[in-house]
Amino acid sequence: MPVKKYYCDYCDKLFQDTPADRKRHVQGIQHHQAKARWYDSFKQQQIPPIPNRPLCFHFVNTGFCRYGDSCKYLHPVPNNNVRQPPIVTTPSPSPGSVVGVSFGNLPPSLQPPPDGVYLHLPFLDWG
Repeated sequence: MPVKKYYCDYCDKLFQDTPADRKRHVQGIQHHQAKARWYDSFKQQQIPPIPNRPLCFHFVNTGFCRYGDSCKYLHPVPNNNVRQPPIVTTPSPSPGSVVGVSFGNLPPSLQPPPDGVYLHLPFLDWG
């Protein structure tokens, strides 16, 4: 009987789906890096720089931090400078839009109806 294959979406890899192989893959540093990059790609807001933050213990010892740019500690770069995470500002929502979503980028089925399309119906008291 052939062994099933497992596809990791984070790493874009295909391997045998045995408990030992899956555990080895999930605990690997390449998987952790790919997973951190995946989740960092969806972040809209970064942690603002805090003065006098301590260095990241894991990054100093291994050169990798599973939290990436969202780590609350500082990550030194090779030229002895300390890398601050970028500050990303989100524009304030305009009137008539939900935070992060405007009516302009909604599909037609979710956009509000245009003015004057529906007739005004009188209010009826039920019961």
